[in-house]
Amino acid sequence: MPSPLDTEGLALAADCVRQVPSALRVLDEQLLPDVRRTLLKRAPAVLIDDVMQKTRVRLLLGDSPALSRYAGKGPLLGFLRTVALNLLAHHEAAEKPVESEDVLATLPDTAEMEAGLLRADQQQHFRDAFREAVAKLTARQRALLRLSLLDELSIDEIAPLYAVNRSSIARWLAEARETLAQTTRAELKTRLKLEGEALEHLLRSVQNRFDLSLASALKASAAR
Repeated sequence: MPSPLDTEGLALAADCVRQVPSALRVLDEQLLPDVRRTLLKRAPAVLIDDVMQKTRVRLLLGDSPALSRYAGKGPLLGFLRTVALNLLAHHEAAEKPVESEDVLATLPDTAEMEAGLLRADQQQHFRDAFREAVAKLTARQRALLRLSLLDELSIDEIAPLYAVNRSSIARWLAEARETLAQTTRAELKTRLKLEGEALEHLLRSVQNRFDLSLASALKASAAR
């Protein structure tokens, strides 16, 4: 005999597609953490965080969200794991070996910002400071910047993922951007060990390039 339909799962999936806040909380707090634990048995956490972000986008967004195709013929959790594992497999097949670090550490275009740092040791200090600043962001701030800058989702596309309005997403992104910029500046100041006007001139140069690069990326994403 065929397995009975998972009627509760069907209802939950439908509510998630409709962006019902209570359903999204169940997805985020009960189901996706279980999926993440499954993936962690196969790959490092830094890779799994990226895959889980893409899984949530695949499940809820687009012309045909994956959850809209769930037919209830098996447990919803199993369906979610399948979607995530497929994305992980695709990612592993396409991914070239990279350093084990947050993908945000490659953003924004460090080449342009490093132009304000003439010496090679100063450029390395900037890269280290930026990576340290990324590590100090909250999980939500990193997720928002990934969605905006890496996945190129607009504010209107991100808002349903958090069951909030677009103004909240815009404010959270601005706060994340400001935190990343200010922390990078503070870390760089500590690492360079310079003093006086020379230090301030150098920091202003990097800060201006940083602001322009990140602001341009966020503006382009929000306008999509």
